[in-house]
Amino acid sequence: MKKIISLVLCLSFISLQASAIVLPEGKAIPVKPVQELNADNLKQGETVTFEVAQPVKVNGNVVVKQGTEVTAQVAKLKNNFILGIPGEMELTNFQLITNDNDPILLRGNIRDKGEGRYWAHVGWIFLFPLLFVKGGDGKIPATVQYTMYTMEEVNL
Repeated sequence: MKKIISLVLCLSFISLQASAIVLPEGKAIPVKPVQELNADNLKQGETVTFEVAQPVKVNGNVVVKQGTEVTAQVAKLKNNFILGIPGEMELTNFQLITNDNDPILLRGNIRDKGEGRYWAHVGWIFLFPLLFVKGGDGKIPATVQYTMYTMEEVNL
């Protein structure tokens, strides 16, 4: 009887291991900002929120649902300035937030630089008000999708 119970427990354990889903290293995770991000409204070191843009599947099974929260950190920030100097931002340290509160680290970063209006550098010599022309803001629209990648294999 003990052998039968041991065999049943062993087979149960093996079937549980076989059904475990693994999110492989390097798996693409499509993300997009929850709202537009503007360098003027952010602080360096601040955490910003993204979401998974499309369901992520492994072997035909959805392992990460669309809308799952992803966080990132503002690593570099430069506001636009007079003389046409553009704003700039860089986001790094992406983490996929799971239900069991163990974040999954993602590889990748997002960088955006506003439009430079460098003609104001020279133009202000001839027309003084051009001195006060600002460069474009660094902006990341909420409609744009980016691809991040898992940094390591994760058992789900």
